[in-house]
This record gives sequence, C-alpha cells and structure tokens, in this order.
Amino acid sequence: MPTMTQTLAVNFPRARVWPLLSDVERVIACMPGASLTKPREGDRIFGQMRVKLGPIAAAFAGEGTLTMDEATHTGVIHGQGTDPKNNSRAKADVTFAVVEEGPGTRIDLTVDFTLTGVLAQFSRGAIVQEIANRLTAEFARNLEAKLAATAPAEEVVEMAPLAEAVAAPPPEPAKELNAGNLLWSMLKDWLRKLFSNPLPSGERVARRAGEGDARGGASGKGATPSP
Repeated sequence: MPTMTQTLAVNFPRARVWPLLSDVERVIACMPGASLTKPREGDRIFGQMRVKLGPIAAAFAGEGTLTMDEATHTGVIHGQGTDPKNNSRAKADVTFAVVEEGPGTRIDLTVDFTLTGVLAQFSRGAIVQEIANRLTAEFARNLEAKLAATAPAEEVVEMAPLAEAVAAPPPEPAKELNAGNLLWSMLKDWLRKLFSNPLPSGERVARRAGEGDARGGASGKGATPSP
C-alpha cells in the first residue's frame, strides 16, 4: 500500500480543535468532494467521495470506522469504497495525532491507501502527492473557518488575523473533487517557476558562445585561418 504523510496547522487551541474532529458531520463538510450518505452509527461512518479527472467522473460510496483516543489525542480511520460505474475500488487507513503547538494546533496524518481500476494510474508518484498537499491545505482552511465562525469573542481578539474569517460564513464544501483542475494548477505552477528563474546573464552568454562554437565547428567556418 502506498503511504503518504501530511501535516496541517490550525490557528486555534487543541481544546477547540479536538471536539470538532469528533463531529463527523461538520468535519466531512470540510473535505472537498466528500459527503455522508446516512447518519453515523457508533464508530461506523457511511459516505461517498466524488472525484472528476477530465472526462472521468467517479463516486466512491462505502463505509468506514472512526476511533479517537482522548488520552493521547490520536485517532484512526479505516475506510473503503467502490465505484461500480468505473469498476474502481479505494481503501485507506488514516492515523492522526493532534498536537499542541504554541497557541495553535498541528495535525499529523499518515495515510496508507490502495486504488484499483480506472483511476489507479493517478495513485503513483508526484501527482497523488501534490493532490494530497492541496487537499490538505483546503481542508485546513475550511476547518479553521468553521472554528472561527463559532469562536468566543475573547479568542477572536487574540487571533486578529482571523477576524475577517469570523465575520464571513464558512466556505461551501465542493460538490466534487475536480482533480483535473488541480493537475492543471500544478502545470501552471511548474511553468511559472520555470520562467521566473531564468539563467544568470553570465551563464546565458557562455551558453550562447558554446552554441556558436558548435555551429561554427559543424559548418567548417568557425576556425580562424593561420597567417
């Protein structure tokens, strides 16, 4: 099973973050493409994840379990789902630790997953890692917005940078995870970095001189005749 690690930071104390993480209905709304299909039954969770990759649209429906340890502030999620339309199957085991870090909170995640079927080609290499990075960042923003929306007045004063987030309603969760848009965004970021870091002028001159020598040598006109 491929394994990924992710870390997200939230600008609220762990005493606020931990109870929210146990509220499945509110947490699932922070994850793009995810939704519950029926109420939670004890540790059992029933939901689906909608994904779009260009012309491929998939909806993984299934169930999982969530267990949380109050003493260690850690938790484990086991989940699996299938998409009969594309003959695809997904399975994931997620462990997380909620750690106090200054006035805020850090959440460390380890994800072991398998993906079979049409979408399996996207479960390898840098693509899935970059998608996970962006999903984690969006999840953290949505989680923080929900915490800010119900923050006590004194907590808002202590965290002035979040004042605008408190005044605004939490962002609506995405109906579908459009990984195609994420891949396009990755390509644009790569091109931006490529063209925003040109070669130093000296290296450009040296490279051009080398190219000129190569052309001259190839044509027989580059050598200076002896007197």
